[in-house]
Amino acid sequence: MKGNGFLIKLIFIGVPIIVFLLWISGSINLWFYGIGDIADNVEGYYLEHDTIDGEYSVTIDLSDPKSNEGKVLYDDGEHQIYVSEVIDRNDTDYQVHFRASGKYNFHGASLVSATKHKRVQGGFTYNFEANATATYRGHTFKVYESGTSGLNYNDGDDFGLYLIPQDTEVTIDIAEDPIIEVTLSNLTLHKWGRN
Repeated sequence: MKGNGFLIKLIFIGVPIIVFLLWISGSINLWFYGIGDIADNVEGYYLEHDTIDGEYSVTIDLSDPKSNEGKVLYDDGEHQIYVSEVIDRNDTDYQVHFRASGKYNFHGASLVSATKHKRVQGGFTYNFEANATATYRGHTFKVYESGTSGLNYNDGDDFGLYLIPQDTEVTIDIAEDPIIEVTLSNLTLHKWGRN
């Protein structure tokens, strides 16, 4: 009986102390907000950008949008960009959405994305800065972003592309050929480190 009383006291005293120490150290925020917590901490972390050389491609099967989920566009062992969703609206309006995931810990964070996250006077901004093209049946054309996000995920962000822009005369015929290749270049490596 005495052993149970000691255990209950230990729990009631120990748990609040542990939670307080985790809160003071920043572990709780890092756990809940990940890279976003580091990016928001302007006084504690600096931010550097580098451009990733090369072109990175992934093939999309428009006849089966679900089958594309998880296909990898970029992977260097620490950072990854992969297909999160392909949207088909009436066989004429196709979009592909990507998730960019990086790594983070108390020492800093890093992320490779088509979106460039920057610090500006009074806050933060992000812009799609990659070059994006698609190739369908031998025709290569520029594609445009359909949306970007801030650092909304613990380990990164997401962005989307319209696969058939209005200014091209490419006609998608899924029955004849459902495969389109998406290529990105000018990706941005973000590096946050301790000040």
